[in-house]
Amino acid sequence: MGSPIADGVMAATHKLVQQAMSGQWSEVPKTISERRELLSRLSATASPQDQQWLSALRQAMAESDAVVANINPGMNLEPTAVANSAPAASTSNLIDDVMDMIKGSR
Repeated sequence: MGSPIADGVMAATHKLVQQAMSGQWSEVPKTISERRELLSRLSATASPQDQQWLSALRQAMAESDAVVANINPGMNLEPTAVANSAPAASTSNLIDDVMDMIKGSR
């Protein structure tokens, strides 16, 4: 699925990683909120064929939120339907899942 909104979700994820890596924790909640809003807009316009891709994106975002919360426990993130749509995974499980996805795409 290619769309400006999907591209925005990916850009927000990249921005979130950059903020976390550079210690800009005060900016992280805003970026997470923006990313959730973009996903909500994307969900509203998705076709039935896009649901599997959209579900994977929701799960990845929920896992990302869980990782941010684990890295910085003092971070006060508002729980949302996105964050609650997938169970929190351990960091090692996340790495294994990403590696499996990479292997499967070859």
